[in-house]
Amino acid sequence: MKIVFSMILSMFVTDGVFGVDPDGVKTVIEGGSLTLQTDFIEMQKDGLTEWKVNNTNIATINKGTGKVEYSDDILMMMFSGRLNLDHTGFLTIWNIRIKHSGEYKVESISSVGTKSKTFKVIVKESPLKSVEDKDEIKVLSATKGNSETLHTETELQEHDLILWRFGAEGSLIAKSDTEDSHTLFYDGDDGRFRGRLEMDSKTGSLTITDLETEHTGEFRLKIYSDRRIVFKRFTVTVSASGLSPGAVAGICIFILLIAAAAAGVVIYFQSDHYKAKKLMCKSYKTKISKQLEQMTKTSDKEMAKFSEKLKKL
Repeated sequence: MKIVFSMILSMFVTDGVFGVDPDGVKTVIEGGSLTLQTDFIEMQKDGLTEWKVNNTNIATINKGTGKVEYSDDILMMMFSGRLNLDHTGFLTIWNIRIKHSGEYKVESISSVGTKSKTFKVIVKESPLKSVEDKDEIKVLSATKGNSETLHTETELQEHDLILWRFGAEGSLIAKSDTEDSHTLFYDGDDGRFRGRLEMDSKTGSLTITDLETEHTGEFRLKIYSDRRIVFKRFTVTVSASGLSPGAVAGICIFILLIAAAAAGVVIYFQSDHYKAKKLMCKSYKTKISKQLEQMTKTSDKEMAKFSEKLKKL
């Protein structure tokens, strides 16, 4: 069994995958771009360079005049503006999709002879996890139980591929392709986004409904277009108190101000109360002194009368 496996492996290494030279195997992730080129077509000065996909002609360039012709109309609908054959004879596919996988063959017919090369193009789906840090972060605050929309601030085009990711590992949570109007939502590793995601069909903006604190984190957007790629990053903080962090801070400051004002009023009234008490005490002492003085005078008179009576006896 091991011998058979080794023989098969040797065949693949020697002849390439599906009869294609190993150097001609091109792997690309959907949404990316791919350029197929060889040295011999770059050096070609005259004649024709013809490109085929799965044995069907798609484009030809006359190296003498530089004129490019795209042939099969039905096949060209599959590429829909994504294909470009430049004056060198290099073929570029923009904003590629899985359906563009296949065998691409270039053939050059010129005064120096005929040469050809075959490429095996493999287009893979976007990975479920991917991290890219290529844009500034927009910071957002949200309230538990409410909804929050992450705006793309752009209008989607005909062939856009929209990818939304979440968390440090860049887990894919939403994917949409405007070409076939197909949108997929992913629940996340622990199901935290299940039934909570919505995407705007015109802008690609993502809305998270019924927010929980576990939705706090970084969201990444990537939009592949025919001639551009859009990156955006958002950091969303979900408050568990039912109030946004800004509102909580505002309320705390307000409470502190009220407490400070109340303390001032208490101190003011305590001060006035002390002054009044002191004044009352002073008044009361004066009144007692007068009463004692009066009683002393009265006692002296009584003692004098008593002494007179004793003398008479």
